[in-house]
Amino acid sequence: MFREIGLSVICAAGLGILSQQAYAGNEGNTGVKQSFDPQSVVFVTNRDSSDITVIDMKTNKVIDRIECGISCNPHMTMATMDGKRLLTTGTQKNYAVIVDLKTREIKKVRLGIAPEHFVISHDGKWAYIGNMEEGAVSILDVVNGKEINRIQGFYEPHGFSMLPDMSKVYVSNLGAHEIGVIDVKSQKLIKTIYIGNAHILASLNLDKRLSEINGIANPTLTLDGRYLYAADGDSHQVAVIDTRTDSVVKTIAVGQNPWRAYVSPDGTKAVVPNNGDQTVSVIDVKSNKVITTFPGGEGMTGVNFVNGGKKAYIISQPESALYVIDMEKYRELKRIKFGEGLMLETATTTPDGKTVYLACSTNNSVYVIDGTSDNYTRIPDVGLSPWAVEIIGGSSYCH
Repeated sequence: MFREIGLSVICAAGLGILSQQAYAGNEGNTGVKQSFDPQSVVFVTNRDSSDITVIDMKTNKVIDRIECGISCNPHMTMATMDGKRLLTTGTQKNYAVIVDLKTREIKKVRLGIAPEHFVISHDGKWAYIGNMEEGAVSILDVVNGKEINRIQGFYEPHGFSMLPDMSKVYVSNLGAHEIGVIDVKSQKLIKTIYIGNAHILASLNLDKRLSEINGIANPTLTLDGRYLYAADGDSHQVAVIDTRTDSVVKTIAVGQNPWRAYVSPDGTKAVVPNNGDQTVSVIDVKSNKVITTFPGGEGMTGVNFVNGGKKAYIISQPESALYVIDMEKYRELKRIKFGEGLMLETATTTPDGKTVYLACSTNNSVYVIDGTSDNYTRIPDVGLSPWAVEIIGGSSYCH
């Protein structure tokens, strides 16, 4: 649904690994010291200006800008939990950018073709990065700035989740009905989990994989990591995976072309936007049953919970609007319309659950929404085509 790149699955792993050290060696200490507390800012990934903007959450003003490389087209940004390092992917230049947030030393590491989404281990040591056009996952040593492995066999590796104990990483395939399981200790793919009834049809015609398939955007874990929700676009189903056995224990019918699941802050519900029929399904995590389905919007790209999960904002990209949902009565309270023709991308919720920062790529802005009043302010000129937002300890996602 949100593909913007063509697909040419090419095995370039050897060249990438051999060239990365020489490539990274061209980067050095910029001499600029940290001028902000990483725990109190919002990081904004700007695709067309190829930089990361830093916004102070106290003043909601831009206080810094980090260059990522000319025309590298960064896709998303994530910081380590200790605030020491920042990582982004240069999709057009096929590298990762690691920023030491104290010294501002920048290191670029060559990866596979078209790296986009990733996850960083909770201890900040490893990153697992999907190379969309190569069908491979790069494993990056974040501390030393080296790619240590590149695992082939994926189909548009799009979403990543790591278990709380850091034993396994789950990788969703947007171009197939599959979840890959990577063992962190061996750094190898140890299992492929097949999802939904559409997998059977796709397996009969391998040429229909990738671009014609609406697979799995994201593997969403429950808060305790016991189960994983995988929404399969073509099957119109959400598979429930037991992470102890890595097997599908239940399949839940939802609306048409579900995007992904978003778990509420208290861990009791999973909200699934269905972009095929413009509905939203709510799954009770304890029973793994759909407890309600209500009308949604067009092209829903994200869900952000506020006020302890009592209210949710659902992004409708084509409508340039947020649907405000009462999560106790499961009804629409209002719609916040930001203008005409504005492309709302993704959002992040502050750790206290009170404020949402929303990126808008068409007017180069970030909107700040108060979770109690639904009032908002606009931060203009954050960069060209802001795409993703990140707060350490917040609830962030990409699309």
